[in-house]
Amino acid sequence: MKVKKLNKGGFTLIELLIVIIIIGILAAIAFVAYSGSQNKAHKADAQSTLSEVKNKLAEYNADHSSYPAGMSDLKNWLASSEAGNNKALVQTLTDAGTNYTYQPTASDDTNCTTGDTVATDGTVTAGSASCAGYKLTAVASIWGDSNTADNITVTN
Repeated sequence: MKVKKLNKGGFTLIELLIVIIIIGILAAIAFVAYSGSQNKAHKADAQSTLSEVKNKLAEYNADHSSYPAGMSDLKNWLASSEAGNNKALVQTLTDAGTNYTYQPTASDDTNCTTGDTVATDGTVTAGSASCAGYKLTAVASIWGDSNTADNITVTN
């Protein structure tokens, strides 16, 4: 007697589950790699912004022998024609909210709140005290890092 062999077609449930698990693992690895590269890009962007602001502050100091008294004065000056109408840089600092901080310092490294003030038209009024330096910081949360020790700080 001849036994007819059935043609097995398709996949078993176990085989399909194994394929789905493998695809899930590969997707998780790809997601982690993608988010890591995004964080690196955001950190590089923050470093670039700090470098650009540092260069602009050097120009400001060369012209005025001091530094702006606060972040709003710095933004006003960056947007002025004297600073080259750098509205894109001002927008970056504004969009980041409190993720960038600027603190001018006196010659004894204390806070300098009486430095130069800058009107929205870029007019500079010399302060009662000359701000001899500054501390410019990008908070690590910009690139998805919650550790404040990873903040980037630039000083002159």
